[in-house]
Amino acid sequence: MLKGKHNILNIKSQKGFSLVEMLVAIGIFMSIMTIAISALISIIGANKKAQAIKSTIDSVTFAVEDISRDMRMGTDYKCSLDNINFSYSCLDSNGFNVGGTAVRYINSSGHNIIYTFNGKTDPSKGVLTKTDLDCGASPCPAVDLISQDSNVNITNMTFYVIGADHELDTNITTKTQPRVIITASGLISVKGSADTAFNLQTNISQRARR
Repeated sequence: MLKGKHNILNIKSQKGFSLVEMLVAIGIFMSIMTIAISALISIIGANKKAQAIKSTIDSVTFAVEDISRDMRMGTDYKCSLDNINFSYSCLDSNGFNVGGTAVRYINSSGHNIIYTFNGKTDPSKGVLTKTDLDCGASPCPAVDLISQDSNVNITNMTFYVIGADHELDTNITTKTQPRVIITASGLISVKGSADTAFNLQTNISQRARR
């Protein structure tokens, strides 16, 4: 008799989950999974945006560093407002140095080099191009330093030439160190997120003397 009662107690103690409990557990699990997936999607989006920003900054920085290395050992700095006519400084009608969209100089090998900011007006050209006017060909090709990219919009790149007109000045009191300031700004677009603005600036001082 005691043995039978013991079996009945064991059967009663082996209780499972009810349907309501299962539904509540599934609901909680689905809520947690929804939050987790949303967080994962946000992380993936943020990573894509960070990679796009890094890629753009690296591309612009590499191009600017390449210009800086060569230009430091160059001479006869000039800039242009129209990418055609060059002068020792790009001034507006009031005499203010507003910078130009192209810069020209003579490098250490004696070649005339031009860097030109084309923006996105001409799809056949890169945003920033380099032309060696003494390349030995006719016409000399323009090499893309920063290519067109649908995710990147470089809205402005300006070359400020300062002190180049005093490079040959014999009066030491008025002689200045020629230099070029390069500024770049733009927007980086990543699908599903707001555009990110960026600004870069570098200063290049002439090392060589004529």
